[in-house]
Amino acid sequence: MSDHQQPHPSAPVRSHRPSRIPLISTGIAGFDEILGGGLPAGSLYLIQGLAGSGKTTLASQVGFAQARGGNKVMLLTLIAESHAKMLNHVSNFDFFDESLVGEQMQMLSGYGALASEGLRGLLRLISAELNRHRPAMLIIDGFRSVRDSGPSDLNLSEFMHSLNALVFAMNCTTILLSPVEGNMPESENTLVDGVIELSQHESGMQLVREIKVFKLRGANHLLGKHVFEINQSGVEIFPRFEATATRAGKVPGTSDRYVSVGIPSWDKCIGGGVVSGSLTCLLGSPGVGKTLMGLHFIEQGLKDDQQCLILGFYESPERLLAKARKAGMPMEQHIESGALQMMWQLPLEMLCDDLAKRMLDNISSRGVTRLLIDGVDGLRSIVVQQQRVRPFLVALTNELRARGVTTFITEQLPYFRESRPQVDPSSSQLYENMMLLEYVVQHDVSRRQISVMKLRENGYDGASRLMNISDAGIEIDGLVSPSTAPVADGR
Repeated sequence: MSDHQQPHPSAPVRSHRPSRIPLISTGIAGFDEILGGGLPAGSLYLIQGLAGSGKTTLASQVGFAQARGGNKVMLLTLIAESHAKMLNHVSNFDFFDESLVGEQMQMLSGYGALASEGLRGLLRLISAELNRHRPAMLIIDGFRSVRDSGPSDLNLSEFMHSLNALVFAMNCTTILLSPVEGNMPESENTLVDGVIELSQHESGMQLVREIKVFKLRGANHLLGKHVFEINQSGVEIFPRFEATATRAGKVPGTSDRYVSVGIPSWDKCIGGGVVSGSLTCLLGSPGVGKTLMGLHFIEQGLKDDQQCLILGFYESPERLLAKARKAGMPMEQHIESGALQMMWQLPLEMLCDDLAKRMLDNISSRGVTRLLIDGVDGLRSIVVQQQRVRPFLVALTNELRARGVTTFITEQLPYFRESRPQVDPSSSQLYENMMLLEYVVQHDVSRRQISVMKLRENGYDGASRLMNISDAGIEIDGLVSPSTAPVADGR
């Protein structure tokens, strides 16, 4: 928290009592967080999902993480696929370590015992191998074969009870992998200590991987769905940003300090600047100067020796630097010194939770105090599930306030409109300040104007003023004549 902000008096005080059941780290980024710290040790878990959802990759990654930590892991397969073929499938991931296979990571097939002796034979095999090798973790792949072997519901329930009691007595954390979906009222789901599902969400032609924890006994897990991806490193999970923000319960502090927006003539009109740690929306027609005004804001921060960050979606860093340089704001030296960094990403197929995490990690590691998000439309468009857009933005803006980051966000008005825009209630709740930039016709000449739609905790001149852009950047001129009118099509 910056030195000018004080904790909110109603901020909740949260105590973290240590878990009585030891938690096992999965070794997967984001997984421990949605599990509430890790998997409670010595318990029985079901990881389910249709073919291709990532079950085997996820479980193998957890197993190799345990093996690297010095724990023995046993992988028992109930499918006809050979161990060599299965290992070959995961050998391309960074988590794979061939030196661990055979000693720390042991392979065993239970397919023959299940086929010839049924559930009793399989349970005897598991019991014997656990007693012989004493692994800390057991992974059973292809567990659906147990039900497909045709046992009665009673026999299957007895098997699940016996297996659960066995792994608990041996303190062997056990993961079952099954190619099904849904929290079904069957023995596999009801008699295990945790049910985790991997699935896929389709939006048009885009496919997003999702993970959901149905239940997890002995842990305070995050509810709902979370997105993940499978890359060279293996599985990487991104906890849903709204869920983590709700659990953190951060309450932004207050500030009585004003910071310059980088345009002295506009600072004078708005009472000296904007409140430190606030969020400002630059709402305007295309090409009216929103991004340029945001660059003035960033340049002022650089002049004040602050760490600054620009997150953009449409104009590349090279184009932004060229635009700033043309307006008399050379910023290349600040890029070289590290005081200014730019994150640029086309708003195509990417995960909003991943982007939010990377942006906040940058802010934390560098101590960023000024942020420009150039194009909130790009931020909205990468949220695949559209019902998430508003809660995601609420959580993100609250996090920025809590960190004391003074933020400018540009938002584009439509090309064609018939009247002066009204403040969207949802936007009004996101931003403390809203400034309107648009074109007007004055003496048969199209010119730019700027006015304040909303400015909290500040006295300001609410009149519309002319805005000039030259090689020296933006300058705010006199009042707009009453005879002028906004250009309806934004040109």
